[in-house]
Amino acid sequence: MPNAVFTAAENSLYDDFIENHYHFPATYRRQVEAALGDLIVYYEPRRTTGASSNTGLF
Repeated sequence: MPNAVFTAAENSLYDDFIENHYHFPATYRRQVEAALGDLIVYYEPRRTTGASSNTGLF
């Protein structure tokens, strides 16, 4: 069972690589620090546009 779940958008404004490094806003610093070394899950929200969406639009 994970100890934290973080939402990670593919279209981040930052140079993020979820498996290596990811920018978290300062408001989440305590939660991120509390999860260091723990099992976490990254949740990527469902896309609403693009080839991977179910809208049929590209």
